[in-house]
Amino acid sequence: MIILLVVVCCSCAVKHRTLTRVQDWSYPVGQMDDQLSFSYVDNILEKTNNKQGARWAKRKNIHVVSIRLINNSKHPIHGTQLSFFNGDEQVELVHNEWLAKKVRQRFSPLMVLFFPIALIEQAIYERAADNEYDDGVEHESITMSFAEQVDDFRIKENSTLKDELMNFQLANQILMPGKPVYGIIGVRSKSELKTLRAVCRNSNFEILSNQLQ
Repeated sequence: MIILLVVVCCSCAVKHRTLTRVQDWSYPVGQMDDQLSFSYVDNILEKTNNKQGARWAKRKNIHVVSIRLINNSKHPIHGTQLSFFNGDEQVELVHNEWLAKKVRQRFSPLMVLFFPIALIEQAIYERAADNEYDDGVEHESITMSFAEQVDDFRIKENSTLKDELMNFQLANQILMPGKPVYGIIGVRSKSELKTLRAVCRNSNFEILSNQLQ
């Protein structure tokens, strides 16, 4: 009975839904000019069923946005050259490493369910120790063993989410002319992102050949 209850709990564990497939999404037609083609999908944590992270983002007025960019100019553009505006107002971006830390699963909600099951298990072992079925062997808790596995799974999923967010960090990318680039940005804004657009700032630095590799 204990094993069955624990397995049922584990099967309901909160799983991280991969963000990698944002590259396969259909992006609505957005900004298109001589410099950039830009389109986006807002609230991607909710759309990828990362519910715990989506609730946190909503409370903190953080929009986690998947973006698709094409450099329409003749020269490479570095991700750090880009600014974003919601209408005429420039929006604040948050770094993806900070974002990953904030949206991670701090604990599994199922850990609360393991404690009553562990108490039942302990009571069974204590009862066995008081009668003729005591075999003199100290039994390892099945429940807590499963609980450790669930927590290890949580840590692994958090690591995966962080890796994906860092892979899509726009500041780490270079937009080559004509090639679609996908990114994930965190936008701090109390307003809905109805007309998000990207602007390339002029800069004096030159993109070196080793950065293009």
